[in-house]
Amino acid sequence: MTDSDGSDLATRRRDAQRLVKHLQFLAENYVDQALVKEALLRGLSQSEVAKLLGMSKKTVNTHARVPFMRYAAAIDPRIDDIIRNDRPFFAYVWGSDEAAHAAVARCKQYDRERLLVESD
Repeated sequence: MTDSDGSDLATRRRDAQRLVKHLQFLAENYVDQALVKEALLRGLSQSEVAKLLGMSKKTVNTHARVPFMRYAAAIDPRIDDIIRNDRPFFAYVWGSDEAAHAAVARCKQYDRERLLVESD
């Protein structure tokens, strides 16, 4: 059933924009952080990582210094629906759930070894 005034269309657009923003947040924070830390664990310098991944050296340095942790969810009544997209997104990026879990494990390994951060 649709609204004659088109408010359902506006709602769909807002929902799509929220999801895109959320996925962009995941990509810019968690995916990029995992890629930076993996590259550093493989022995590349921060300058080499910046060039390889098309990031600034400052961004690489920031990702290298920040411990991996789950983000605080936004106050949104549908946040559970948005977060349900995280797992398929990470599986898509890394090719499988197992590879996504391995990427997070490598992030935490980096944090333990280089940042001396205890993680679960």
